[in-house]
Amino acid sequence: MPGIEKLPLEETLEDSPQTRSLLGVFEEDTAAISNYCTQLYQAMQRIYDAQNELSAATHLTSRLLKEYDKQRFPLGGDDEVMSSTLQQFSKVIDELSSCHAVLSTQLADAMMFPITQFKERDLKDHDTAINRYSRLSKRKDNDKVRAEVVEDVYTSRKKQHQTMMHYFCALNTLQYKKKTALLEPLLGYMQAQVCANALTLTCFHMYCPLD
Repeated sequence: MPGIEKLPLEETLEDSPQTRSLLGVFEEDTAAISNYCTQLYQAMQRIYDAQNELSAATHLTSRLLKEYDKQRFPLGGDDEVMSSTLQQFSKVIDELSSCHAVLSTQLADAMMFPITQFKERDLKDHDTAINRYSRLSKRKDNDKVRAEVVEDVYTSRKKQHQTMMHYFCALNTLQYKKKTALLEPLLGYMQAQVCANALTLTCFHMYCPLD
């Protein structure tokens, strides 16, 4: 249904076919958002984990190169040229390790944080709302039958209205936030990569000047 951006809250108590149909479309869209966001979160988590592993592996490589002089090779002898070369490499790789560490931090802040917030906060709020709404839907028929004998009908109807309002609001909130929730971590990822590449290029020119 193009052009429809939110569920009208004034229709929360109406049980018309149009309202049920519109609600069904929003529920279907929300389920698709939740499924897609979960997959995207898992992919970004793999990027973040891989970056952390790369940072740790680069740091380890630099440390091993620095420790070359401490090794005892029966056939190697004292090769000062090799030792000096590896020490120089260790400095470059150590700088690269620092760049990778910075990128890991930026990915955590700019990529993982926003998508985790959406997944852990907004989607969970929706799950809570849909659970309440589901229980409400199961009680509707019984409530109608007992309506004449229940003393606190007004309070019951008020709670019912509040539950439906909360559910409609939760669906509308996801529709409002879904574009930002998907784009913000992607922009954060791109920005982190650009900054990391700039640092790497600076490091390269520092140790390997073109002139």
